[in-house]
Amino acid sequence: MAAAHASPQRSAEERVDAGAGALLGTLLGDAIGAPYEGAAATSPAKARQRAERALANAPLRYTDDTQLALALGEHLRDHPLVEHDALAEGILAVLEPWRGYGGGMLALVDEWRRGRPTEEAATAIFPDGSFGNGAAMRIAPVGVRWADEPWRLGDVAARSASLTHAHPLGVDAAVAQATAVGVAAARGRFGADEVAYVAQRAQQRLLGELLRTARSLLSDHEADADDAVVTVAEILGTDVAAQHSVPTAIWAAAAAGDVAEAVTLALALGGDVDTIAAMAGAIRGAADGAATVPGDWLAAVEEPDRVRALGEALARDALAGDASP
Repeated sequence: MAAAHASPQRSAEERVDAGAGALLGTLLGDAIGAPYEGAAATSPAKARQRAERALANAPLRYTDDTQLALALGEHLRDHPLVEHDALAEGILAVLEPWRGYGGGMLALVDEWRRGRPTEEAATAIFPDGSFGNGAAMRIAPVGVRWADEPWRLGDVAARSASLTHAHPLGVDAAVAQATAVGVAAARGRFGADEVAYVAQRAQQRLLGELLRTARSLLSDHEADADDAVVTVAEILGTDVAAQHSVPTAIWAAAAAGDVAEAVTLALALGGDVDTIAAMAGAIRGAADGAATVPGDWLAAVEEPDRVRALGEALARDALAGDASP
């Protein structure tokens, strides 16, 4: 069934470019943001200097954010509805701990290696489930693959998230991020109206409130970008909790005019910079397409051709139609 948010004016070629843009935005935000993990908030002008310094140290390696997004995207080619056991196997096959994986994720994969069922492992590590942003940071491929079916998108995103992040906030934030990527890919834009759309679909009250706040803060950026960054960092948050990073990334994507600005705003916000930049870059990349990504940025990061090809393939799968069993 066609999505209510789909744009009939967006051509198949544009949709394929949007898929590539979403995954390349993830890669760029992750790799350029990684050197500034934990940095304090700063002005957008100084954040541009941060980006320039990072790019001067090419080649830039991606972190666990992109590695897991690639694993999920490749999984979706064969399992578009997500199969937990197969996804866990795919993650185990590619996981490189040196890419910055957190202790919780490493403990979780150890549980998988010991043979604990995937349906139990996430709560074996965190009894209430994790509400970190690890599920949201990798979710862009789901937004690309299911951009035309928002209800299916939500179900698949939730299933992907629950493999590692079983807390309702961790799941709902991942669904919100996937929804943002999907609506950006379908409409070819991402602004205040799209933030409102994502907020309306939030299931957790706290997340919905923070997303509505993100929308209201967009006018602050138009008035004074420097003050807006400080306000967003203070009100929405920039830490690893999903509710304190997904709305922030969504704000950055909506406030930005292109992928480079979305990543730069994330660098300005500080905190969990690589993940916020990866999520903001994914949304903006989906809205504007890979054609808008600076060529010198792509030349500075690891495996852009592989990332582009996967995003294009997922978009083509979406255009090909339903994948119901």
